Amino acid sequence: MRQGVLLALVGGAVFVAVGVATLPASLLVSRLPPDVALQGVGGSVWNGGATEFRLQGVPLGALAWTVQPAELLRGRIAYRVDLRRADGFVRGVVATGFGGGAITARDVVLQLPLTTLSPQTAATAWRGDLAGTVPSARIEGGWPVAASGTFTMSNLQPPGAALRVGSYALEVDPEATTPQQIVGRVRDLHAPLVVRAQLIVRRDRTYQLEGDVTPKPGAPREVADTVAFLGLPDAQGRRQFTITGSF
Repeated sequence: MRQGVLLALVGGAVFVAVGVATLPASLLVSRLPPDVALQGVGGSVWNGGATEFRLQGVPLGALAWTVQPAELLRGRIAYRVDLRRADGFVRGVVATGFGGGAITARDVVLQLPLTTLSPQTAATAWRGDLAGTVPSARIEGGWPVAASGTFTMSNLQPPGAALRVGSYALEVDPEATTPQQIVGRVRDLHAPLVVRAQLIVRRDRTYQLEGDVTPKPGAPREVADTVAFLGLPDAQGRRQFTITGSF
């Protein structure tokens, strides 16, 4: 009797899985959040793609997805996603419950220009390349309420300048991060400046970068001039700075 029930459950699961696997990918479009859009959709719900993925109206690249069957046994639906564009990529696993709700992400790897999400402000924004890994994140209402990750910002250029000021690391502090704000620590890597700073990105889309900066011995004069406007340095040669903005 028990064996018969088990076989029935397995058969039902296989039937459902086969049914889902053959559903056209176009069904996903009607279930997307209002700020997400797909164009050129093909394949199936199980394994498919789109020629263009848009977030808040910004085209980000071509998207491909493959379902992760093991998550179905946990009452969740998960996809391994791969976003590709000419100048970068994002890939990882995203999951949610059958009834919707919070989205979790894991094993995310990315490499993109800093201005990817705001190309219209590229002329007045910091430019450079962003690479990073996000082991885990939880997203509610379109905002990461919990996250861990490390990022590298390289080839940084101040707004309107041709000068490059090096590469820097940003590490998300999961202990200090709350549902209302993401907190990260910034430090220099391969750069002519010594930087120690804290970055706070708030749920209302505002941010604050606060810390101190010191030109390294032998730094190009142009680089030293870029921090001179911060005022006189302290006894250790450090200059305090605060940068605020929104996105």
